[in-house]
Amino acid sequence: MPTHPYKNKAGERVPGVTTVIGGNLGWNKQALMYWANQVGLDGKNHRDVSEKAANIGTLAHAMIEADLKGQEFDISKYDRDMVDKAETAYLAWLEWKGLVKFSLLESEKPLVSERYQFGGTLDIAAIKMVTAIVDLKTSNAVYPDHQIQVAAYGQLWNENYPDNPIGAYYILQLGKEDGSFHYHYWPSLEKPWEAFKALLILHKLKKEIK
Repeated sequence: MPTHPYKNKAGERVPGVTTVIGGNLGWNKQALMYWANQVGLDGKNHRDVSEKAANIGTLAHAMIEADLKGQEFDISKYDRDMVDKAETAYLAWLEWKGLVKFSLLESEKPLVSERYQFGGTLDIAAIKMVTAIVDLKTSNAVYPDHQIQVAAYGQLWNENYPDNPIGAYYILQLGKEDGSFHYHYWPSLEKPWEAFKALLILHKLKKEIK
């Protein structure tokens, strides 16, 4: 989904969760380099492949958001191949939604942490026995940085809604090729949150080192 400009109460711009993680965490770079090399050996441009996958993911997110809000979604302006893959992921979403039967609290909710000075947009906050965050992924795997991302969203929610804290964290992986879904659950993400705080410190220090 489009990036929101996050601002604190003083009107100052603060970094987003994905900016902090993407600009400072190098754990997956070797895997990404291997993937880019393999794509090149297959005669494709890795930037084109990556951009197309991102667009499919964005479209699937938009379809899901429309579903959550009870709205129709116009697919006529999108490439047919991209729509087919996004719809496959969307069908996996419908299957999961019917299975877990959660109660929606918020979707695409932008929040800012005044304490730690960062922002982020939660895919879904819902009640499924307890208040939970559900983060949607159309990637082929779930990586440690995804846990860090969701942990940061948990902090955003808990700081802004202290009377209704997060009791469960979910990453819902939707298959854009086969319509499968896999969901990963954690009752807490203390270590990933500590990792995010370290990345946030590094993000701020980089601006001070000339």
